Amino acid sequence: MDSRNITIIILLIAVLALAVGSGVLLQKDLSQFGKAAKTEAKMEAVVKSLSSKAVPSVVAFGEVSKIDGRNITLTYNGDSVTVAIKEDAQISSFVVPSGGGAGKQTIVPFGNIKNNDKLSINLKVLSDGQLQGQSVIILNSSN
Repeated sequence: MDSRNITIIILLIAVLALAVGSGVLLQKDLSQFGKAAKTEAKMEAVVKSLSSKAVPSVVAFGEVSKIDGRNITLTYNGDSVTVAIKEDAQISSFVVPSGGGAGKQTIVPFGNIKNNDKLSINLKVLSDGQLQGQSVIILNSSN
């Protein structure tokens, strides 16, 4: 065998090794793509379920960490969620007297919501996956 044939064989082996390696990497990438597609399909199904008429609302609870227009960011145990409060949402303040006894709930303007208030927000998941606040209860512990 002459050196030319040996060089060609070595080049063919190198090309074959590159092809096999590329195939393995491509298969791994396609596998990840398939997992992402399945996850996206599951998320679409969840959004469709939560935005159906059979689910009138879900609830978010937390402490107000940011107010930007009518968007409120709630934080609870290290997680945060931002909710757009609709214009005609009912805002209530629920106050339990410091001496105990029955609490009192009153309707208040949106402007009464302040940073660090604890809120319970009834949410509607819209068909595009956005959250919309339907009603808000400000939960303060005392007067």
